[in-house]
Amino acid sequence: MRKWYYIGAIVLLFPALLIHLGLAVFIDDEAIRALVAQEMLWSENFIAPTLHADAYLNKPPLWNWILALSFSLHGAAGEWAARLPTVVSLLGFGLTTYAFSRRYFGNYLAFVHALTVVTCGRMLFWDSMLALIDVCFSWVVYTQIMLLYHFGRRGQWWQAFGWTYLLTAVAFMLKGLPAIVFQGITVFAILGWQRAWIQLVRPAHLVSGLGCLLLLGLYYSAYAQYVDLGVVAERLLSESGKRTAVAHGPWETVRHLLAFPFEMSYHFLPWTLLLVYLLRRGSWALVRKNDYAAFCLLAFAVHLPVYWLSPNVYPRYLLMLFPLLFASLLWLHRLHSVDRSRSYQLLRYLLLGVMSLVAAALPFAPLVPAVSVGVTYPWVKSVAVGAVAGAVAVAGWRDRKNFLLLLCCFLLVLRVGFDLFVLPVRAAGDERGLAVRASARHVAAGHEDGELAIYGYTLIEPATGWYLTEARGAVVPRHFDSFPSGTAYVASPLQYPGLRIAATDSLYLRHLQLKYPVGPLVPPVPPVPDEPDLRDGMGSGIPLRR
Repeated sequence: MRKWYYIGAIVLLFPALLIHLGLAVFIDDEAIRALVAQEMLWSENFIAPTLHADAYLNKPPLWNWILALSFSLHGAAGEWAARLPTVVSLLGFGLTTYAFSRRYFGNYLAFVHALTVVTCGRMLFWDSMLALIDVCFSWVVYTQIMLLYHFGRRGQWWQAFGWTYLLTAVAFMLKGLPAIVFQGITVFAILGWQRAWIQLVRPAHLVSGLGCLLLLGLYYSAYAQYVDLGVVAERLLSESGKRTAVAHGPWETVRHLLAFPFEMSYHFLPWTLLLVYLLRRGSWALVRKNDYAAFCLLAFAVHLPVYWLSPNVYPRYLLMLFPLLFASLLWLHRLHSVDRSRSYQLLRYLLLGVMSLVAAALPFAPLVPAVSVGVTYPWVKSVAVGAVAGAVAVAGWRDRKNFLLLLCCFLLVLRVGFDLFVLPVRAAGDERGLAVRASARHVAAGHEDGELAIYGYTLIEPATGWYLTEARGAVVPRHFDSFPSGTAYVASPLQYPGLRIAATDSLYLRHLQLKYPVGPLVPPVPPVPDEPDLRDGMGSGIPLRR
């Protein structure tokens, strides 16, 4: 039967990850990535990222290149085309996890390990359906960690450092300085694990590190033609530091330190329930029976303080770390399942009970009014999904040896139900998001025969900026020092109360819950104040050198 469970899990992956993928309106971070990629395509400048024709300094451009490629292959930019690279990255992440784990765990546990990457709660019900950098970045970083272990334990240091510093350059081009932090911590972890500190000063490490810098230098030497690299470095440093305790008060830091373990455990359910095995005496000795499982736990532990000590952290920043923890927990689960320990029995029956209750409830999803109204053929879909979930739950009760694999299949069925019943209702009920899109399209249609621009550092929420640009089919630039009389401007009355606009339209912003006036500026037009407080997220004010 195991072969059929494998096939079932693989088949379920595609509807689970793709149904209604492009349905929801962009959140702001998605809109930033998509808008930068779209402006690259229009300008044909893939070296210097821009946002509303203003130099965009917050992130290196690799993810934007990937989105631009997706837009080109699809023939248009949009929610589906922007989110599909995340799904591809996630599948690559899972395959990479399987490829490394099978060397040390065998096929079955490695397959389950790969599925834990996809089916942990944070990934399955949030990050896998967004056009953000983090899944791809986490895949690259996880691969760095695994390659250092794989080659390092064999003493193949040229391969260990050569491949991982190459990936460090790739990760840096995705997200900047965190890539170096991950590589540095992992290098120290593997050298300590192998007691090979001398490798720090040997040619394999020094040459590979230099090669990484040279690769990055190739890009940044080209980038220097457009923007002062000192300004770029300052922004990358500030982006990396704004999540740390230095940027937050002591009370917020203390609250985070106390809440962090519980919040992260919640976000990565159900697999964090396996942490119960670590609470038993002698758990580290059991983990040490498998060198791979032990190193994964060590790697997780040495990287974790970076985020535990940083108050403003989102769970998606840790996506590369939890597969390391899951590896050690799955190994402990295997040992406990052989002994049928009390922890194993309790955990198994708890999960089977939850599976049974959820499977019994799924056929009645249309009794929720929003589902019955917002979903087509709700009873047909709910009975079908409930029947599959019920069959998987029954198999889980009967087949103890394949329970973890069946749990993965059940979670994928649950995601299909989420796609069918929750996503349409959520998308239809996102009144602010729909208002942003409708308002942007209305403004673009009303000014299709004239010029449209943004005044100074006016805060344009990224989703608003994306839909305005998409509807217009051209870059909506920021103007800082020249204001043509025939141009309609979007301007913030909160930031620029003295600015007068002959409004012909208005543009809605969902977070501020207000509308900006849109229309020609009324002379005399005051100069744009050059105040640093206006710049964060509101435009860099740095034009590209031509």
